[in-house]
Order: sequence, then C-alpha cells, then structure tokens
Amino acid sequence: MAYYMLTEDKVVDYIKGVPELSSVLGSFDSLEVKEIGDGNLNYVYVVKNAKDPSKTAILKQAVPFLRCVGEDWPLPKERMRFEIAALKKERELCPGLVPDVYHASDEMCLVVMQNLDRHKVVRGEIIAGKRFPRLAKDLGEFLAKTLFFTSDLYLDHRTKKEEVAKFINVDLCKITEDFVLTNPFEASDTNKYNPALDTRHIDAVQKDPAVKAAAAEMKYAFMTQAEALLHGDFHLGSYMANETETFVIDPEFAFYGPIGFDVGKTISNLLLAYISQDYRRKAAGEDPVPFRTWLLEQTKTVWDVFESMFLSLWAEHRDRNDPLYWAYEGGDGHAAAYRARFMRKILSDSLGFAGCSMIRRTLGLAKVADIAGIEDLEARAECDRQALEIGKRLLVGRDTIGSIDEVVGIARAVSPLR
Repeated sequence: MAYYMLTEDKVVDYIKGVPELSSVLGSFDSLEVKEIGDGNLNYVYVVKNAKDPSKTAILKQAVPFLRCVGEDWPLPKERMRFEIAALKKERELCPGLVPDVYHASDEMCLVVMQNLDRHKVVRGEIIAGKRFPRLAKDLGEFLAKTLFFTSDLYLDHRTKKEEVAKFINVDLCKITEDFVLTNPFEASDTNKYNPALDTRHIDAVQKDPAVKAAAAEMKYAFMTQAEALLHGDFHLGSYMANETETFVIDPEFAFYGPIGFDVGKTISNLLLAYISQDYRRKAAGEDPVPFRTWLLEQTKTVWDVFESMFLSLWAEHRDRNDPLYWAYEGGDGHAAAYRARFMRKILSDSLGFAGCSMIRRTLGLAKVADIAGIEDLEARAECDRQALEIGKRLLVGRDTIGSIDEVVGIARAVSPLR
C-alpha cells in the first residue's frame, strides 16, 4: 500500500482494510475517531466502538516532517519502523510494561496498539502531586531487562551486530545529538531561555570549559557506544500509569547506544520534578516536603532496582554460559569485583547524561512542563538555576560521585527540603 497521511475521517477506511482488527474493535460500522496527539513528531488517534467503548485502540502515524514545526522541517516518515521494532522487542522482554501491538505497517508508517485509557501520562499527574506506588520499581525493571538482554553481556556476537544494524536510527539520533548534547551548551539560535534567568547562569554552562568538555565527552559516548537497545526518549511523558500498572510508550528514538543514557534520562526527569514541586505544592497550599521526599525516594529506587536486577540477570547468565572464565580459586570474587566496576561505569555515564538532560531542559528548545509551566517567571528562574546547578554537578562530577545516595544529597543541597 502506498503511503498517505491519515486524518480523522480517513482512519476508519484504513481500519476496514485490516480485517484482523475486528477482534479488537468489533464491528467497523460503529467506530469513532479522535485525534489526540500533542507530541512533537507524530499524529495519534484514539479509535473506539461507539456501541462498546471497551473495544478501543490507538493508531499512531509518522508524517514526513517534524509535527511541532511543520512541513518546513522535513523528517523521514520511515522512522516509525524503529518504533514498531522497539515496541515488539520491549514487549517481548517486558510483557507487562509495554502496550500490545495489534497491527503495524512499514508502508503506512503506522502502528495500532493497546489504548491505555485506564492510565494517565505520568508527567501531568506528578505535576498535580499524584504518587504512583509501582512507578520506580517498574521503571527499574524495564531498564534492567531491556538493557541487559540486548547487550553483549547476553546476546551472541552475530545477533548483537545484526540488531545494531537494524536500529541505526540516523535522523532521530541527530535530533538528540543536536538538541540534547550540543545546542544547549552553545549560543544556538534554537535555544529558548526564561527571560528572568540571569545570563550569568547561562554563561556558567556555555562558557565553562569543564562543562563543555564533559558534555562533549557524553556526546561522543552517545554517538559511539552501541552497548544496548535504548528507548531513547525515556522521560515522564513516556510513561503511563495507574495505581497498579506502569506502561512505557513512544520508543521512536530507539537505537543501540550507551546503557547509561536511558537510566540518566529517568534520573534527570525525577530530579526536575523534585525541583519544581517546592513551588507547585506551596502554590497548591500544601507542605511540599512529603511529596518532594517521595520523588527523591523514586530516584533512588529506580537506580537500586535497575542495578540489583541487572546484576542478578548477569550472574544467572554467566553461571549458565560462561563456566570457565572465572573458574579458578578466588574467581567468584574477581567476577564480582569486575561487575561492580562495570556498574560504576554505568552510574558515571548515567549521571553524565542526567546532567546533560537537566541542562538541556533548562536552556534548550524543549522544556519540561514541571518547570516551564510555572507562570511566575522569577519563581521559575529559581527552579532553572537549581536545575542548572544540579545538572552541572552531575555532569562534571560524574566520575567522583560514588552512589545514588550522593546524587540525592546533591539535589537536597542545591534544592533543600523546606
């Protein structure tokens, strides 16, 4: 089928051409369609059977330009094949944490998947002060399983290289290289600043040689270290959750990169939320300390669960498949020491990428609503200053910070609980 762009009035006709979707949606004669996409890249439609609203699905289609800008910014629509492939792989590895895929078309650059209508996008709910009991544990599990089972620690040499080749996501990687790891660290025309933010704080990033060198190192790692299959855009807007479930969505930026990238993005987004909630909970007439404390606990739990499960998966796999390498007196201890060094490197990378992400969300084009949605520009500027300071400390000090507890300590020192 030749590609064409869908609109609300064309979605039903497309679905009628996919008979197997009747098992999900029921009769095609009573379908209702609404466009709900609010992201930067794609169009998203919710499809429901008017006679039985429980029969529903989401259809997501890539268009040949950057949606948030328009046709003046071309972007290959074939990027959708990376999202389709990543969804299927992530679903295979974490079946309870990724939505079902009902139908996918490389030609039409679209996917039809489970409608998570009993779940909410996590960012908006956290902005409103809602807690999710399973969020950190589920995210830690997702990170451990997707990153371990797609790495050289698990895959054989041929499969790993074939997978890397399948996920060479050139155009979306370029967006990350530019908008996350380059432009915020220079006087780029694409940057967007809070007018109340003192230029001294901007210069303290863009003209600091230690920050510049550290950011350049993280960009080089992003471009060259094909360690595992990344989600690639792992932030609070890419999770949907309720009291009992968490789902990870939108892996359109998926590619093989450094393990610490997804982990670092998670840490950075929780810390940005933590910073914002001092103002937001007070504005809501609440004591901010309990909710902010919970956000710091989530930051620590994500890393702790990820590290523990990653090491457990690694040890189990080694015991089954690598009986000789450490098979000597004292070898078990040496193997444990090596694994600890390996995880220390992942923590360092994670903190470097977390720092870049916090700086990017403050100085770059794309913000987080947690902070950017604060209408009082002076209050927002204080949040911006704290985000830059924490980001710089994580980025520049990544090799000397020895634990996630130290990260929490840095956050509390810069943005005190009060």
